[in-house]
Amino acid sequence: MQRLICQQCQASLDWDGRSEVVRCAYCGTQYRMHPRANGESGVRTGAGVVSEIQTTRGRYAGHALVRSFIPTGWSVETNAPEQEANLLCPLTIQVAYSSPAQDTFVTFTGTRAFQHLEPTPQNANLQGQMIQPDRIVGLSYQNAEMICDGIINGNPATKDVRLLSSETRPDAWAQNHGQTLRDEYLQSGMLEPGFDWVKKVVTVRDQQNDLWYKQTEAMVTYAYLPVPPGEQMAYQMLMQNQARSMGLSSMLAARGRIAGLMAGMATPQIQPPQPKMRWTVQYVVETSAREAQFPDAVKVHDRIRDSMEILPLFERERDAIRDRLLQQVQQETAVINDALSQMNRQQMASWDRKQQIIQGASDYGSNVMHQMFDSTAQTHQRVSNLQSEAIRGVNTYYTQNAGYGVPPVVEASTGWDHVYQNTQYPDQFAASTGAAPLEFGVDYEELKQTEGDY
Repeated sequence: MQRLICQQCQASLDWDGRSEVVRCAYCGTQYRMHPRANGESGVRTGAGVVSEIQTTRGRYAGHALVRSFIPTGWSVETNAPEQEANLLCPLTIQVAYSSPAQDTFVTFTGTRAFQHLEPTPQNANLQGQMIQPDRIVGLSYQNAEMICDGIINGNPATKDVRLLSSETRPDAWAQNHGQTLRDEYLQSGMLEPGFDWVKKVVTVRDQQNDLWYKQTEAMVTYAYLPVPPGEQMAYQMLMQNQARSMGLSSMLAARGRIAGLMAGMATPQIQPPQPKMRWTVQYVVETSAREAQFPDAVKVHDRIRDSMEILPLFERERDAIRDRLLQQVQQETAVINDALSQMNRQQMASWDRKQQIIQGASDYGSNVMHQMFDSTAQTHQRVSNLQSEAIRGVNTYYTQNAGYGVPPVVEASTGWDHVYQNTQYPDQFAASTGAAPLEFGVDYEELKQTEGDY
């Protein structure tokens, strides 16, 4: 039962959270309620069948982007899909399922793609400048086990993590799914495709020291992209320019003008371009349950995973965003190619001038990548915050006084739709359930949800 206050007589209202009408037992005033399970927020109650799931918040609110099995009586909602400035993964989605007793939770996270950078000294320097772990994950390949371990051990709200089992041999569904993805990679011209799968079961304790069983399953795919013609052309041009410079130096050395200067100098080596590895976290399914409910939770885990389907609207939106990003990349690439072509036409007045142009193009590309990493890191952090909130069953709100939390936010159970803070006594908070906020007077001000951005 959820308790509210009658606005007519201030008596307590008892509401079960599902009824659409509640009547005050003291004065008889009736209120029309908007249960979370069927309201406009996008949260709905399952009927034990495969159904479309409306997006909860964001630009796609009210639209169904995915379809999956929803257990009878369970509530399900999707976090707002994030638009990322990343050509490999311009759109992601996360779906959270909760049992009626709030003793079992399942979270499905969709595709997330990265481009691998080898741990060379140059990239090591780049990684040294990265503070957020979510940024580093995009630099070097992580297999499914690393993904699972990061999720299991990355939640500061849990403790006493104990591993019960670990599987690396995929079941029949995961094997067929991975093989299908490998075939799609081959058909698209990618090289040496493969996939990695891991499922781990652990026990953890939450902040109340209650014991939970947690199963995390992840699938990661990878493949190599052939060297683009533009990179191969740029490499040939650099080799030609180096050959011309070396020819001039050899001629001057033969005449005895710079023989002493060239003694002991090593010729800089230009490395040919290599196929780039791209890896994708195809899905992560996390299930948390009490010990008694865990066997049934594992069955729900598998049914949700096996039934998950991305709807055409999601594909169209993802492709549209990718087209816009691709057009931007093509424009940037055209600028670099024009600069390289001009270098070749003018034969470069001096090697110093060539180096300046190459360095400028490299700096420009590095700045673009930094912006992509920054945007992706912010998106990952918001999704991580929302995921943590979903597991713990809370929403976070911005406070009106900077001193309550760092950052200044407070947490409240998802059972409350509206949270208020006393403007005179900031330590006092109030909460209510229902679509319409209650009127507390001028002494209380309603707080806004952070949506994971804090």
